Amino acid sequence: MEPKLRALPVGFRFRPTDCEISNYFLTRKALGQPMNTRIVPEECHDIFSRRPRDLPGYPREKHWYFYCRKLKDQVTTTTNTSSHNIWTQIEEETDVLDAKNNDALVGIKRSFTLVENDEESDDIYLSDEEEPPKYNWFMDEISLPLTVADTDWVFCHVFRKKIKPETVDLPFIESGSESEDEEEEEEQEQEEQEEQEQEQEEEEEEEEEEEEQEEVEESVSAESLDLFREQDENVLPPSPSPP
Repeated sequence: MEPKLRALPVGFRFRPTDCEISNYFLTRKALGQPMNTRIVPEECHDIFSRRPRDLPGYPREKHWYFYCRKLKDQVTTTTNTSSHNIWTQIEEETDVLDAKNNDALVGIKRSFTLVENDEESDDIYLSDEEEPPKYNWFMDEISLPLTVADTDWVFCHVFRKKIKPETVDLPFIESGSESEDEEEEEEQEQEEQEEQEQEQEEEEEEEEEEEEQEEVEESVSAESLDLFREQDENVLPPSPSPP
């Protein structure tokens, strides 16, 4: 069931477009024409009843390509969820057009999703290990219109998309340690401000005391000078010396 492979050049991978699938891979398969390509997908006729974990290369691979011969009584609709069909159609079929040929109709595409998306993984992991990622599984089925070929061959592309874990935005709650730190900082700033005010008051008081002391000293010196003058005026002049 694995595709026939020939090594691709470094940096290349097998990802054909819908138009390439219709125009080349599916048309040549339906008409029995040879395909000169490095990769030719294998046939898997039970793809609609096969779980992704049973596909070759799971879980390493992310894309699988298969040919499938759809039986005439096989119906793939949105209401068919029986045990033999675990895929259900999710979108209306769309046309595959060839842009290089005036948008000619070259294929019909139908998209499916896995009904049992919630199936449990077979992987075993310990409680302290990370839970393996979950995926949504999809499959694109491309068939040929009657204008190209009347065939029951279809081309199926199975792929997966990782489910992003749900995230919840929690409100920001300030921790107790941060609030305590802020309170301590505010108290410290307030104490520093009070100390500065107290120092300023002490400096002003010292300046006032110095001014008062200077005034006292000036008044004492003035009184001393006046007293000295009074004493000087009361001193009698010396008597004249005899002739």
